[in-house]
Amino acid sequence: MLLFETIQIKDGEIQRLDYHNERLNNSRNELMCALADINLADFIQVPKAFRKGLVKCRVNYGMEVGDIIWEQYIPRSFSRFFLRESHVQYDHKYINRQALEELQENLPKHSCIIIVKEGFITDTSFSNLIFKHHNGFWYTPHKPLLLGTQREYLLDEELIIEHKIKPTDLENYSHFMLINAMLNFKEESALPVSMIAAPL
Repeated sequence: MLLFETIQIKDGEIQRLDYHNERLNNSRNELMCALADINLADFIQVPKAFRKGLVKCRVNYGMEVGDIIWEQYIPRSFSRFFLRESHVQYDHKYINRQALEELQENLPKHSCIIIVKEGFITDTSFSNLIFKHHNGFWYTPHKPLLLGTQREYLLDEELIIEHKIKPTDLENYSHFMLINAMLNFKEESALPVSMIAAPL
């Protein structure tokens, strides 16, 4: 298997399935010239043991759907974020994440990188980002490494706006948030921009 999707299951209900289907099939079409689309609803049957609370469902796939892995979701906690310049590419959700994991090496404990590419802020190694401007609006970097499903949903709902954000622009923002399939948009989860340190 070449790729995977991470899907949120909340109290037994699959979240934002249409967005995952769209990304999965776009990747299959672009990378494998697949003609027939896949509907993940035909493959995901939530086990009884995972029908309560927040659950992480990982679906490995290539031309066909492979292993489906279930686990209770435990969010990560970070105390510091470091800007790191890189030319890494991750435009599809590949199982091989070595290049991203290498960027995390030699960081202090409980730290996370924020990847800067061609002078603009993009993503962390596992999530998209949104930033709260002093004007009250939430903005997301205009060229993320990966088009995340939560990011696409928030854009469709007009809760966030795409914008070019350089490291020097961070003074215009008060808070930021990590978002992905498992991390929803919650104002109470926002972190102060002061947690972002200078480039490594």
